[in-house]
Amino acid sequence: MDDVDSGELVSRLVVVSSRLTRAFRRVIGNENSLAALRALAVVEQYQPVRVGHFAQGYLSSQPAATKLLAKLEEAGLVVREASPTDGRASQFSLTDAGRARLAENRSIMIDQMQPYFESLSVEERQSVDRALGLVSDFLKDRHPVDCVDEPADESVEAPADGPSAESGGPDTASGTPAS
Repeated sequence: MDDVDSGELVSRLVVVSSRLTRAFRRVIGNENSLAALRALAVVEQYQPVRVGHFAQGYLSSQPAATKLLAKLEEAGLVVREASPTDGRASQFSLTDAGRARLAENRSIMIDQMQPYFESLSVEERQSVDRALGLVSDFLKDRHPVDCVDEPADESVEAPADGPSAESGGPDTASGTPAS
């Protein structure tokens, strides 16, 4: 087998990731739902997560993160708790309803993609599995969120009715799907 240029592999990975995100967006159909799913996936990945760390993982401002987390809390999808190391700070975790919402939407995407993967040979599926494992290992080693517990900062823990900002986060067409 011929060697493949690593830059070309990364380029293709970025393109495929963007296409998966757009496919997921079409299946979900509602931009607000997609923003909520992305947010739930970030909470799931880093929970319990403080607002500032959530903002880093979601790629949003802290005021936007505060507003989005408040909406998710109001919808019963996340729960706010006092930080055990700093009572002035809050941290968020998924509720059973939040986990169920993520599972339901992941199931929709699986239903869309599974027929294609069933058509692959055993060797092709094993190859995809190995590649996904490598990418997953890379991402685990490059944690984008600095989750070191730090003292409360009033700008991080602004109340839900604090400064308004868009809660949708960045353009999801170039990000990865809520996973």
